[in-house]
Amino acid sequence: MHHVGIIEKLLHEARREATERGGALQKVRVRLGALASHDADHFREDFVHARGELGFGDVELEVELAPERPSGVELIGIEVRAAASEG
Repeated sequence: MHHVGIIEKLLHEARREATERGGALQKVRVRLGALASHDADHFREDFVHARGELGFGDVELEVELAPERPSGVELIGIEVRAAASEG
C-alpha cells in the first residue's frame, strides 16, 4: 500500500496549502512521471479510497501523465474554494 501512503501525504500537504490560502481544498493536480510505480487508473482508485478513509469528501483529482520526466508522483497544483462565511 505504498501508493496510499504517498496519496495520504499529498492530500495532507494540499489541505495545509488550501488552509493557508484561507479556503477549502477542492481539487488536487498531480503529475505521474516515469518513476511512478502505478498507472493513472490505479492511482485514481487509490486516491478515491484514501480520500474517503481520510475524510477528504469530494476533493477532485486531475492527473497529468509525463513518462518523459524522471520523477514519480508530483503535486503540481491545487484549487481552493472560498471558505463558508459566517453570518
